[in-house]
Amino acid sequence: MLLFRPTTTLWRALEPVRVLIRHLLVAFVWASAAISSPAQLTADIHQIQTAYDLMGGIVTVFCDDQIIHSVPFGLADLQRNLPVTDSTLFRVASISKTITALAFLRLVDQGLAGLDDDVGNILGYAVRNPNYPNTIITPRMLLSHTSSLVDGNTYGSFLNATATWNPMPHLSQLLSPGGTFYSNSNFLNKQPETYFSYSNVNYVVLGTLIEKISGRRFDEYCRDSLFLPLGIRGSFNLTHIDDINQVAVLYRKTGGTWVAQADNYQGVPPTYDNLTGYVPGTNGARFSPQGGFRGSGADLSILFMTLLSKGSWNGFTALSAALTDTLLSNQWTYNGSNGNNYYGLFNSWGLGIHRILNIPNADVVLSGSNIMFGHPGEAYGLVSDAYIDTARRLGLVFMTNGCGTGYQTSTQTAFYTVEKAVFDAINPYADALNCLTGAPHAVASTNDIRIFPNPFSSLVQITPAPTHAPCRLTLKNAQGKVVYKHMVSTKKAWFDFSFLPNGFYVLQLQGNRTVASCLLVKATP
Repeated sequence: MLLFRPTTTLWRALEPVRVLIRHLLVAFVWASAAISSPAQLTADIHQIQTAYDLMGGIVTVFCDDQIIHSVPFGLADLQRNLPVTDSTLFRVASISKTITALAFLRLVDQGLAGLDDDVGNILGYAVRNPNYPNTIITPRMLLSHTSSLVDGNTYGSFLNATATWNPMPHLSQLLSPGGTFYSNSNFLNKQPETYFSYSNVNYVVLGTLIEKISGRRFDEYCRDSLFLPLGIRGSFNLTHIDDINQVAVLYRKTGGTWVAQADNYQGVPPTYDNLTGYVPGTNGARFSPQGGFRGSGADLSILFMTLLSKGSWNGFTALSAALTDTLLSNQWTYNGSNGNNYYGLFNSWGLGIHRILNIPNADVVLSGSNIMFGHPGEAYGLVSDAYIDTARRLGLVFMTNGCGTGYQTSTQTAFYTVEKAVFDAINPYADALNCLTGAPHAVASTNDIRIFPNPFSSLVQITPAPTHAPCRLTLKNAQGKVVYKHMVSTKKAWFDFSFLPNGFYVLQLQGNRTVASCLLVKATP
């Protein structure tokens, strides 16, 4: 890695040239080695977009605490012809469960709850499988899908009532005998902790537990305790999002026509009409802890980089290292009869995390990774994945808001074929990376400024050296015209430069007695 520090006027004047040379050298390294390059990965993703008739989407790849490549493609909104960018937020579906798990485990970290507590004692009413009334159900079981709770015949109607009734129904109406939505179909005839069955209702209960313990509404607790400290733009609550136009519409193709399925807001934010007087801890399902997080590729990357870094990212500790290890640890492994492994996809589970065992023709994500951790998602036409390899120190995110060829399967993988195609495209690129020793990445780095990704398409993360902060950020185009100004601190900060045209820019940080500059390249795919 080329490092340089401007100490003279001449040196500073030559900095943009030196940085450009560095990028050319990095490009030469990629080109001279018989390995996949960022440009090749971008080309492969665009080929997959065409082959699978994808409406739009994004792929990100990250090493340690750096997003090293991002590939947005296609449309976020067909009707208004809005492209997907690095700023686009997707309803990530079941990847939300990992976020909910992280939010709950923060309470465990603080000593406010225990993984093996009786959830009924927390909620204030008994939660028992009627077939095993003497066996308690615990948060550990909910997190690992071994609670025996399943999405029974009345689960859908309970969710609909949660969204439309005012006041919304109490969760006990679903879980307690005699409740309006209670049904024996909501429980398997399996003893809790002995059998894996993936279900959404587990995370509805966890969302309610979070509210009951914290005294906060689920969406607000997640925003204040996780998203804001981590610098995440997304949320479980759409009214928390600055620009509703950045939320992707989700589509399915029916009879050759794209039909919007969800998040088709057309620039008008939704309203939540039944929250007045709501008491936290009575029904945490309103903001869908099981699947309702809207986030960008960068947002999911930050969350999973946090897990990759033992629970901490950018100076914020979301979870202790010990409890992060517990989250990733094996809580259940398929033995042939102790659960539903969903055609070979789910063979091991942690606490809110899917454990990839790299079984051929089943749960392989990257062939070079012996074990990975993450979560898949699928809802309303969306397909999503986020996985990390803690040994190789790398990870990936993939989201598409519509697949025209449908949810195709094959005997070669338990994932959908479009997911396998994306994994196969990332695989040689991931093999080319050396996240443990810091091989060349598309990152501008000096002793004074750290920037990635660079080249960029929309979002850029800028980290000034402590000696340069607080400082004024100035961005000039190739003609020397100032196009952006901002004050920055020592912390890493994301900047949305989607408004800039493609081209070269000089970034300058000016502190009290110091000046540093670096070259930025805007190159939208």
